[in-house]
Amino acid sequence: MEQQSFTLDIVTLKKVAFSEEIKSVSAPGTEGYFSILINHTPFVSSLKAGIIKVTRPNGETLTLSASGGFLMTDGKKVILLADAVERPEEIDIARAQAAKERAEKRLTEKTPDIDVDRARLALLRALNRLKVAEFTKMRQI
Repeated sequence: MEQQSFTLDIVTLKKVAFSEEIKSVSAPGTEGYFSILINHTPFVSSLKAGIIKVTRPNGETLTLSASGGFLMTDGKKVILLADAVERPEEIDIARAQAAKERAEKRLTEKTPDIDVDRARLALLRALNRLKVAEFTKMRQI
């Protein structure tokens, strides 16, 4: 029988955030989202901040918030090196909401000392964290 799953390892500087056999993974490449299935053509891609969706062999979907990194695959295994990654239950919604509001305030103030790119990235990270938390909460209803 043909193998239907492959290994996904998601690693940050602090921990192995995820290591399981999976059916597919969708990730936010810098050129757009892409998905990987078993026997995918080997490649490497840089990642931007976004949402990672993992489908387990039983069909269950796990949604993670990531803040960028790199992904590589040989078709049988995927290694995702992330700057940071959070599972929905790890997200502090109040903290993410406060970060979103701070970033929005910085972007609207437009004072010379504001690093606009940094504020935009902070806003994107906060929005991703809130989306992952909200998506998971809605699935539990």
